[in-house]
Amino acid sequence: MNARGFTLVELLVASLLTLLVVAAAVAMAASARQSFVVEPATLDTVRRLREGTEALAGALTGAGGGHAVGDGVSSLASSVPLVRPMMSLAGAPGGRFTALWVLRAIDGGLGRVALPQPGPAGSLTLDRAGSPCPLTTATCGFDVGDVAVVFDARGHFDVFQVANASDVLGRITPAAPLSYAYGAGAWVLTVRADRFGLVRQADGSHSLTRITWAGAREPMVDGVVDVEIGAWGRALAPEVRDAATGPGLAQYGLHPPEPREPDPDRVFPDGTHCMVARTGAVPSSRLGSYEPGAEGLVPLEPVDLSDGPWCPSAGSPGAWDADLFRLSRIDVRLRVEVQSAEFRGPAGRLFTRGGTASRNAPSWVLDRTLVVSVAIDR
Repeated sequence: MNARGFTLVELLVASLLTLLVVAAAVAMAASARQSFVVEPATLDTVRRLREGTEALAGALTGAGGGHAVGDGVSSLASSVPLVRPMMSLAGAPGGRFTALWVLRAIDGGLGRVALPQPGPAGSLTLDRAGSPCPLTTATCGFDVGDVAVVFDARGHFDVFQVANASDVLGRITPAAPLSYAYGAGAWVLTVRADRFGLVRQADGSHSLTRITWAGAREPMVDGVVDVEIGAWGRALAPEVRDAATGPGLAQYGLHPPEPREPDPDRVFPDGTHCMVARTGAVPSSRLGSYEPGAEGLVPLEPVDLSDGPWCPSAGSPGAWDADLFRLSRIDVRLRVEVQSAEFRGPAGRLFTRGGTASRNAPSWVLDRTLVVSVAIDR
């Protein structure tokens, strides 16, 4: 600079420095804005992933609830499959386990059937003098609208909604006919029976959803792009034996009936049922054994839970695969996407569903995946 002012070179240098400062400021502002927008989207994705896995793990852990209810011959855990991996819910991809059915006992009614049910649509007369029956009501704590399970020691069970509860007669009436007319001694207790899986939404996304026994849909977590259920079961068949006195015992699943006990359905020989056979007087399991893997467990595929042996018997209404009693561990793999398409790039390995972000955009929020393992308490 001289008395006449700035030279051309000095003006160029000053302009260049000004441009550099402005560019740096713009870059810093863009970066700050990017962090301000992207970070909440990332945190929301992680939060939903955590909430989804915690919800499923909690439901599976609760499947053991009430497992001690019983009399040594039959209990909820030894008589009813508490967890059932399913292929899919409506609108979800199939071909593998992508959904769960979970049964758990809750506070409420508890009792035993006092008289044989007159038919599958008939009322269940409860033993009001029996020790499991709460003294609060003549219907052992059951109310209209309750969801309950009734089961016996031979593999019959039904989940139903109570349509009527008569304090005068000590009876509860199912809202719909059951699959079987239950005899005296069957157990009845209040439960929750829920299905968990993906349900497709109008915008093409999926929500992790709980479907109650009554059919109500309760969305739990939005933006879930995949759920995969890994089922692990005991490799070895259960050990079964007759006790010297009292009921027989089984390592898991239905206990063996008394050696000469007849089958009321006249399907199986005396002293046997869907899970127990006999060679002479010696009881044995109808389940086969697999080659044991780590921790004595093997992965169970859909075919393993759909090929029998069937309880209470093949062809009976509501028949279920006895291999469900093998279940010992459930792995849940959950994958969640960012909800706004502006943070998702092209569909592929990083994004299950493509978004509007360009291929080289710095604002990507990748799909997040988490796997949890839950032991099934029996």
